[in-house]
Amino acid sequence: MAVLLVVFGYLAETFPVPDDAPDEVPFPDDGENIPGPEWLFLMFWIPFWYLKGRLKQWLWITSVIPLALALFLFLLPFLGKAPWGRIPGLGAAMARVRALRPGMARSAAYGAPGLLFAMLIFGSVFASGHQAKVLGCDSCHNPAMGHRMAVPPADVARYYAHDRAQQIGVGKYRAGKSSGESETGEMEYKASDKAEGYKDADWQMRHMYEPTFTW
Repeated sequence: MAVLLVVFGYLAETFPVPDDAPDEVPFPDDGENIPGPEWLFLMFWIPFWYLKGRLKQWLWITSVIPLALALFLFLLPFLGKAPWGRIPGLGAAMARVRALRPGMARSAAYGAPGLLFAMLIFGSVFASGHQAKVLGCDSCHNPAMGHRMAVPPADVARYYAHDRAQQIGVGKYRAGKSSGESETGEMEYKASDKAEGYKDADWQMRHMYEPTFTW
């Protein structure tokens, strides 16, 4: 814990959250590859980034994965009592580990499953979060950019039920649409089956990763 506190203190001092806008405005893309608390929940947002178009039918896994992880952690104490030694090959390996003398080698062998699990979680958090621009929000969301950019709507429920729904309806096929020339030579726009919606379910995910482009 002492080591973690030192690391957290170093990161907080080296990469402070820019909160001085409009006096000191950060760049929109600031924060990429800088660790931040947002990395933890971005791991669960990843399906919104990849499951688009026809793949949106699989978005239900966004609710299943956290539940499965919580269930795994809940059952973890009981997994240690499972008859793993009956699995061919694993029983002999466990017997060799038990035969080791107490020391670093035996401790490393016993700690290997937990270390691998921790590396898997760490790798998932890093892979899903390192490209997010978590420090550039104030470049646009500050008082100098206008009331709606700096202050949340007074009635959030009405905003999502009316304003946001209207935006989605009007710009349904603005992003990701295919275009080309019609038979008369005029440009035409067709809503492809893989078209991205404007401010739809995965808009926030795209805005975290590509703030200026998605805006």
